[in-house]
Amino acid sequence: MLTTESRRSRRAALRAYGLSSDTDLSSLKDVLDVAVAACGVSMGNISLIEESRQLFLVRHNLPFEELPLEETICGNVLKGRDIQIVEDTLLDTRTEGLGICSGSDAIRFYAASPLVTESGRIIGTLTVAHDTPHNIDDNQIQLLKVLSRQVMTHLDLRRALRRAELMRREVDHRVKNSLQSVASLTRLQSRRVTSDEAREALEIVSRRIDTVAALNSELYRIGNDRKVGLANFLGSVVTLIRASAPERVEIDVDVADVNISAAHAGSLAIVVNEFTTNSFKHAFPDDRDGKIVIEGRQISPGQFRLTCRDDGIGLDENDRSGDGLGLSIIDSAVESIHGELTHDSDMPGYAIHIDFSI
Repeated sequence: MLTTESRRSRRAALRAYGLSSDTDLSSLKDVLDVAVAACGVSMGNISLIEESRQLFLVRHNLPFEELPLEETICGNVLKGRDIQIVEDTLLDTRTEGLGICSGSDAIRFYAASPLVTESGRIIGTLTVAHDTPHNIDDNQIQLLKVLSRQVMTHLDLRRALRRAELMRREVDHRVKNSLQSVASLTRLQSRRVTSDEAREALEIVSRRIDTVAALNSELYRIGNDRKVGLANFLGSVVTLIRASAPERVEIDVDVADVNISAAHAGSLAIVVNEFTTNSFKHAFPDDRDGKIVIEGRQISPGQFRLTCRDDGIGLDENDRSGDGLGLSIIDSAVESIHGELTHDSDMPGYAIHIDFSI
């Protein structure tokens, strides 16, 4: 039987793997179905063994989702890391008196291959069962062992991804805090300088840092491993940018909803941020009214165009070389998504178009 000490160490192992009654292991259903078919039985499960109960997270013709550990066959039969077999539960003293071994839905045959961690802890089983006495040969036993190792490989990969996600979140949190610290220091420095030009430059840098920190938080919330709905994401980005917009400048967003990678979304957010920052500074002098529009449309199968435009005074001829910091940042962001950037100043105001693959 499983000892109290083994139950406690198993609880710690399950916690390290992030496994609980809410864990979705449905992706392992095919593994279980192969085990059941290969052994010629009618039932099976992939289970987790907690301190006081057994959870049947993947089931094949099994009527219950969990049982108190003392009422399970595993709780009374498992002793080590090797496969355990009970050919007839009514004739085996280890399963004597167990309710699940009698009655119309009785389990009469049982074979369980333990799920063993790298540290040697048993955290669950891959089990096949039948409603009549049964047996399995050496090849079937070996198959159960191989399949249980495959289940553990899946759980190990799942744990590694969980750890990587936790590390990413910690890094994102530290980056956000660092950006906020730099922005605060920049604002403090801007109050100390006497030159209006230097003060304005530092204030622009501070706003850029604040926006990048906010974008980092938004991507942190979404998660880098997911596709991003571009319409909602850029809507959130513009909401952040509006906080630093001049009173007389409006920002409208009209973007078709397509799903793109979080990395692409982050690059496009940088483009939008830099374009609006440049427009705030150059397009609307003397507190004039103005509008910035962010538009996005699919222009052909697999191709998308994001347009940022304003109705300001337009781009000065001397600024079209792209030497400005904002334009350089936009160029880098577009290059990172392998996009094509075009400028349009033959209209009231100024616009850029970014074409990229989706």
